[in-house]
Amino acid sequence: MADRRDVPPVGPGTAPEKWLLRVGVVGLLIAAPGAAVGYFEGFQDGTEASDFAWVMTFLGGLLMGVTAWAGVVRRLDPESRRERRRRTAARRSRQAPLTAAELTRETLLAAAVRSTAAPLQSKPPAPVTDGRGRLVWWRNRELLTAFDLPYMAAGTVVGALVGFGGVLHIFGGAGRGWFFLVASVGGLAVLVSDVRIVRRLARVATSKDLHEMCWLLLREPDAGDAYLVLYRADGDPDEAPPMLLRLAKKSQARRLPPSGVADVHGLPNSVTVLVPWIDGSPVWTRHPVTTLDLTTERDRGRLTYLKGSETHGQ
Repeated sequence: MADRRDVPPVGPGTAPEKWLLRVGVVGLLIAAPGAAVGYFEGFQDGTEASDFAWVMTFLGGLLMGVTAWAGVVRRLDPESRRERRRRTAARRSRQAPLTAAELTRETLLAAAVRSTAAPLQSKPPAPVTDGRGRLVWWRNRELLTAFDLPYMAAGTVVGALVGFGGVLHIFGGAGRGWFFLVASVGGLAVLVSDVRIVRRLARVATSKDLHEMCWLLLREPDAGDAYLVLYRADGDPDEAPPMLLRLAKKSQARRLPPSGVADVHGLPNSVTVLVPWIDGSPVWTRHPVTTLDLTTERDRGRLTYLKGSETHGQ
């Protein structure tokens, strides 16, 4: 992660996978109402509902088809197979991990500096808190996008509308709306579950379990995920085992310098989620912190992979 061959991608020209996914989701949202209306009312009865169903289904299907075609073309392009190169690098790191003496904070700091050569983006607005000092989670854009809640909410709304049509169709006697009803209920259940997780994470971000910790920013090769390597601020950082925290979105790393000191909220053990505050803003994750044991080849292999080679950042 630390030593990528280039700067993290920004914009549709250098991150086409993300934009292809968005176009595909838009096509799905367009096609779903048309498919539902056509399923209930029929596509060939010459009514306004049938015309609406044909137009919406055609436009949405066209967008999804173009997205699928572009995705297949990119998968067939040898230059775009980042995931294969990342797996190869990770496998080689596990097979030949560096020693603990080669994975000190000083050597990892040099790797972090090499991986953050791009100009830093502006930090997000200060998080909104209520009168009790608690984070207002529904007004924190980074937290919501970390769990993809805006996209899930839009999909749930479409599913709910289709499901409502399914209810009407069920009571109309045909009974073909059960599938849409179950799908909309399932989408709502997933959304509610993620909202509960987001609320708990927001509470952790303002909890009284506060620890000052040093951190380094490392990235996977080939524009992969971003990680924070956390060290206890008190004492020699190379004497205590470091902790590895994966960021929910690698875009968060674009506003972070290579290293610094953070106020970390949460209990620092291997089964909890920590929320570091850096420059007055929380950094979000969806994964528990991992305490690395540098006496094991597995954990040294993970750090070796993130450290990368000296030539990647040159």
